[in-house]
Amino acid sequence: MTIGERLANERKKLGLTQEDLGAKLNISRQAISKWESDISLPDTANLIKLSSLFSCSIDYILNGTVKEEERENVAENDRKQPFSFRPRIKEKHSEKTLMGLPLWSIGVKSKGFFSLGFKSEGVFSLGFFSKGAFSLGCFSLGGVSVGMASLGLLSLGSFSLGLFSLGAISVGLIASLGAISIAPLTLGALSIGEVSVGAYSRGRWFSYGDNAKALVAIGKSKVTGEYTAFLPLKKGEGEYLFNVLKENIPFYLKWTLGSIKHLFGI
Repeated sequence: MTIGERLANERKKLGLTQEDLGAKLNISRQAISKWESDISLPDTANLIKLSSLFSCSIDYILNGTVKEEERENVAENDRKQPFSFRPRIKEKHSEKTLMGLPLWSIGVKSKGFFSLGFKSEGVFSLGFFSKGAFSLGCFSLGGVSVGMASLGLLSLGSFSLGLFSLGAISVGLIASLGAISIAPLTLGALSIGEVSVGAYSRGRWFSYGDNAKALVAIGKSKVTGEYTAFLPLKKGEGEYLFNVLKENIPFYLKWTLGSIKHLFGI
């Protein structure tokens, strides 16, 4: 193995691109490329930096030899730490970049346009801890986010928080769907919002469900509010309640009136 091949091998073990390594050493990517192609050699100052960064001796970089005491240190560390919860994922990164990121990245800590890893960050990201424009993970953060615990503009998860949210326990800034659902517009078994539909439904302006409470409330078993009715609605009852709601509901919820009108059957 040549000096250049050893440098490239150690760099890839750390999950670094040539550009990343150049930034750490304050030199250009082209200089790194020349070292790894065996066109030129690092100077003494850079050899010292590389030795520290790669946790190896300068002798290993230049000659490929490992001193006996170094082997013993590695063996001793292995004995002291026989078990590790750190995922053993081979670090791989694309040399090509897109939007300033490696085109793809795989590793324990991965960062790329397409990213896969234990801790993953990218435009399209998949990992146990995942962050990206489109994110999928056990714990997920992103524009479109899917995970056991999920946070995003459009969010799906067991515990879900977003502008539009879907989950067992779901909280949305605009709309929410879930067993327990909280948002301005909600649908769920236990539903709390400004316009709310659910078995146990609580709304500020409108509520529809088995047990409903709101300004305008329609329910099957129990209703509470200023304007209420039991299901099934009597003739003319739905139209009357709809007009009451139309006059009182704030402007930012006017867009829900079409769906509510359909519930009334008018």
